[in-house]
Amino acid sequence: MSEPEVAPARRRLFYALWPDDATRSRIVRSTKEAVRLSGGRPIAKDRLHLTVAFLGELTAEQLELARAAAPIAVGAFDLTLDLVGVWPQSRVLWLAGRELPEPLEALESGLWDALEDRGFVREDRVYRPHVTLARRARGTETSEVAPVPWHVTELVLVESLPAGRNVHYEVLERWPL
Repeated sequence: MSEPEVAPARRRLFYALWPDDATRSRIVRSTKEAVRLSGGRPIAKDRLHLTVAFLGELTAEQLELARAAAPIAVGAFDLTLDLVGVWPQSRVLWLAGRELPEPLEALESGLWDALEDRGFVREDRVYRPHVTLARRARGTETSEVAPVPWHVTELVLVESLPAGRNVHYEVLERWPL
């Protein structure tokens, strides 16, 4: 009798901008009232991030291909997060910048070009960089908040791991910009 074939283990991964502790604290202070008013379930402070490329579930082989796509040299840049809003369909309360810095556009585009060269498929939607603040939020108005300055210096590869009813994020690798 032969052994049943076991499907390869898959890991849920994404590339992100990962704020330092001071930036995370500024995000929480600036958006505390918006999160409260949304009635949503807040994202834990240590999980706040801005996704650059969501890869989904990958095998070990695909993970190595994804790792080879970075680094993308755009240089460190400044990002100002100053708008909050809710996407009604997903009920996500988000924080974003009124202006998208050119280096962030170049990073997202260059990363996806490198990923596509390695067989990954880019999602067919417009890139809307944001920090998710809460889930199951109410509201539709976009409003200004106290600006959160963020000096972005690195790109990280993150694994999303189940942790009870939530998730835990583990940074697997870091690359300077």
